[in-house]
Amino acid sequence: MCGHVFCYQCISERLTGDENLCPAPGCRDILGTESIFSRSTLKSCISDNFDDEASTSCSFDDGSIVHSGYISSKIRAALDILKSISCPSSEVHNLMICGSKSDANASDHISTLLNSNADMLAKAIVFSQWTSMLDLLELSLNECLMQSRRLDGTMSLMLRDKAVKDFNTDPEVTVMLMSLKAGSLGLNMVAACHVILLDLWWNPTTEDQAVDRAHRIGQTRPVTVSRITIKDTVEDRILALQEEKRKMVSTAFGEDQTSSHATRLTVEDLRRLFNCFDD
Repeated sequence: MCGHVFCYQCISERLTGDENLCPAPGCRDILGTESIFSRSTLKSCISDNFDDEASTSCSFDDGSIVHSGYISSKIRAALDILKSISCPSSEVHNLMICGSKSDANASDHISTLLNSNADMLAKAIVFSQWTSMLDLLELSLNECLMQSRRLDGTMSLMLRDKAVKDFNTDPEVTVMLMSLKAGSLGLNMVAACHVILLDLWWNPTTEDQAVDRAHRIGQTRPVTVSRITIKDTVEDRILALQEEKRKMVSTAFGEDQTSSHATRLTVEDLRRLFNCFDD
């Protein structure tokens, strides 16, 4: 049983046809009625297994993200980034242990700076255009005991305000999960100095506006932006489309360096417009 998911019509055609092999790329498992289960059946089985695991005491290593099963590579990459920015002092501590004696003074200085700025915690905003993607990441964050808040289009205005307030004021809340459309405009999130984009949007200005929730007036720290993409997928074409649109905007506003003479107003052009030539 390979574990691939299909719609009812597609799998029915496979079972009634001559070739009853799994159509997933690289998978040649033989399909049969005894190895195919409905969504409700699988859901009930997963729920029962989850309850059994929750009722027993079990230990998880630091690399575990969910109880069992497959996890998205994007979710894993996002968790790695969030974990790395949530414990900078431990990294400095490791640096001090592994460093040579000549680096001791520099390491001590870094550790002192981190301790003196403990109130300036590193927080992150994670954007996705899919609320289901936020659901998966939220589940993984709960498994890792990382406190987060969420903001998407399904929430009321009161709940949105509370989520933003908790993120900006509560030092225990280090992650904000935001829908790209609902949270890309009008919010001041300078408490965050890291922005993670889980998926791409064809319009680059939408992503820029999302990043500007943290990179704006009032921000006193450098803002790091991480865009998680998968090579050799449709995201490669989205990146190319974004680049084309950025070039179009740059050309329209005279910011294209390759054609600056043709698109920018020169001093002579301005003098001619305002009739500033000397007689």
